[in-house]
Amino acid sequence: MDAISKLNDALAKEDRMINSWVIETVINQPEAVRYAFKDLNNDGVDEMIIANQQTDGSYFVTGVYYLKEQKPTLLAEGFVAGHGGARNATTLYQGGEVLEVSWMSGTGRGVAVLSRIEKTPQAATKVQEEEVQVPGSDLNSLFGKSDEEKLDLKSFDWQTFDSTPSAGNSQSQEKTPWNAEKSAKLAEFMKTWGEKMGQPNYQKGIAGGDVGPDNLYTLGENSKMDAIYTDTGQGNAKYRIVERYSNWDKYPDVHSYFFAITDTGEGIVFHSPTTNGGKMYLKPTDNKELQEEFTQLLHQ
Repeated sequence: MDAISKLNDALAKEDRMINSWVIETVINQPEAVRYAFKDLNNDGVDEMIIANQQTDGSYFVTGVYYLKEQKPTLLAEGFVAGHGGARNATTLYQGGEVLEVSWMSGTGRGVAVLSRIEKTPQAATKVQEEEVQVPGSDLNSLFGKSDEEKLDLKSFDWQTFDSTPSAGNSQSQEKTPWNAEKSAKLAEFMKTWGEKMGQPNYQKGIAGGDVGPDNLYTLGENSKMDAIYTDTGQGNAKYRIVERYSNWDKYPDVHSYFFAITDTGEGIVFHSPTTNGGKMYLKPTDNKELQEEFTQLLHQ
């Protein structure tokens, strides 16, 4: 929350400020807030994107910021009002174009604005504005876009805000089951372990055929798993998957590993041989060394 407050104070005051519903979401769901830097318009200068990580592993953009005369400037937002029915959603496209849709949930009537972050000068220009109906309007058709032009938010290098309490704040930071330090240690282990197993080049994530947690099934039983993707190990699902690794450069001999924390606090590593089909089938790994390393890291 402290980082968002400082960002709001630093915004170019002649432009828009952060919507109060965005701030309320940060207060109520701080563990879900992520940020990433990405050069959206390929001018060599990164923009900042803030989003909420959803329980299915997807990202809901809550803010897009660019530099205007070296000042952070808010271009577009996403939020769901706690009351009153106001809604905002933002989509990022190739070439630095950003589509922001604002509507009321009761009537569905709203306005969509397509903007472009220019390379020179540092500014954002309105490309097109249309009245829309949500649901109902075909936004791709209205704005001459396609799903293929949308940026893949899962490919961004998402980070968590430093939530270490500032001086004078007596509240201690909540300890989470999984954190960046443990993640880095697992990354080092996967590198050496993969080389020892004759399976080098394990990469974080599932490079090919990635699916959301709602498409994970147990191998053999073929039953849907109660799972979520999370950076902290927190959540309400039976399996809170904190890390995923795969060696897709060895396709079709691919091994994918899912590192999960159960609802009872235990660590379990799942293996999947799945390479296609829209679903991934998992079973507990038979590799004792891999399981023991994850368990040890989890309880550090």
